[in-house]
Amino acid sequence: MITVTVTRENGSPIGFRVSGHANMGEYGEDLVCAAVSAIVQTAILGITEVCHISAGVSIEEGETTCILSQDANPDEIQSAGIVFNTMIQGLRSIQASYPGTLKFRNKEV
Repeated sequence: MITVTVTRENGSPIGFRVSGHANMGEYGEDLVCAAVSAIVQTAILGITEVCHISAGVSIEEGETTCILSQDANPDEIQSAGIVFNTMIQGLRSIQASYPGTLKFRNKEV
């Protein structure tokens, strides 16, 4: 199962951690994992390359994290929130189509 942990500050998303595997197919052929990876990596690109917001990013086998820099200003947090919330909606759509493959958690800091 893939676990999506959304880090929030005062209710606003400021980062995420996605870990695990959907186990819906062989390695390299799992459509759910591929879809999740594409959405997550696109969100990271949206934050860092489109919005030009500084974030700590780690992409490893089975785990991806992205957290906004502590010096992010309110406008950056708002813009990043739009990207994060879009990512969350995309992942929830996958969860609805493939029940039992994703679970969501919130972590307030």
